[in-house]
Amino acid sequence: MIQDRNKIFELLAGEEDRKNQRKEAIRAALGAGTIPVPDDIRNAVVGLFITDAMEVLRSHPGFDLEDKFRSIRTALQLFDQSFSDLMGVLDAFDAFSRRPEFSYRSHRDEVAAIERRIRKETFAFSELAHSLQDHCRRVRRGWEPSETANELSRCFRDDGLHDFICGLRSALHHLLMVEANWQIRDVGPAATSHFVFSRSELMAAKPDWNTGARRYLESCAEEIDIRVVAQAYYPRVHAFYDWLLDEAQTAPPPEVADYRRCWNAHQAHNLRMAWRFLLKECLKREIDPYAYLERYLTPAELDAALQLPRYSQEQADFIIQVVDELAACDDELRMLVYRLFRVPQESQQG
Repeated sequence: MIQDRNKIFELLAGEEDRKNQRKEAIRAALGAGTIPVPDDIRNAVVGLFITDAMEVLRSHPGFDLEDKFRSIRTALQLFDQSFSDLMGVLDAFDAFSRRPEFSYRSHRDEVAAIERRIRKETFAFSELAHSLQDHCRRVRRGWEPSETANELSRCFRDDGLHDFICGLRSALHHLLMVEANWQIRDVGPAATSHFVFSRSELMAAKPDWNTGARRYLESCAEEIDIRVVAQAYYPRVHAFYDWLLDEAQTAPPPEVADYRRCWNAHQAHNLRMAWRFLLKECLKREIDPYAYLERYLTPAELDAALQLPRYSQEQADFIIQVVDELAACDDELRMLVYRLFRVPQESQQG
């Protein structure tokens, strides 16, 4: 019995060694830098388990730059959330300031809590703006479209607002947590709330503002409204990074395009296996697919699908088109979908 168990352990250890040797061979082949990766190597990657594929693809020549693109996309999403949160809390404060109880002594803590949230969101907004700039610099060291300088100038302009936002991050992060103060302007229905920085206080807190930031500050009134500044800066950020990410998507450098080819092939292979299993199970259990469409289609897509003739090839093809984001559907899967949606054989066309 013990001998049998030891033999099993030896076999398992040997299998693990062979698996590791195969991974190292694939990793070395990817690291050789040949672009495009030969089909046999790409197919070897496709056959790996997801964590092993992610591990070996780090050696692909396009991984590092694609990872930097992902970092920009993630930072931009966080920047979007930060802007939304900042506007949301400013709106909440404005709404609360219109209520009679705003001035009650018993509501001081509520006012103070909103003030803290505004300061936090202002800090996060400037921090993420600075982070985006750093991620962009990392990308530009390895890849830079020819129009980058022109787009930077067009999107961010030369008024120094970008330098001020990034400098504000440095001031708040390293020097002094400058507090913005709220004001209520006008009375009655016309009343509006504002959170403002003092220009002179900002200048004193950070004497080493760069030329652009100083130019912006010198153009401002003594009171700098947080909402006005954020709303002016936000579309500039998107104008540039939407352009940059579109360039990275539609005209990537060859090594990044090939990395995506390898990664998408692996993802499509996994999806193909998962969908094959799911479709066969649904057919076996005679599942009604129409009862589950809302799980896989957006409301607009679901409405469009249901406008098409029920049990038709046109409807089934439309559903495949919107769900199959990686073009994983092969002929076998398509026939399984047709069977599930009861598309008559005589109406099926290649």
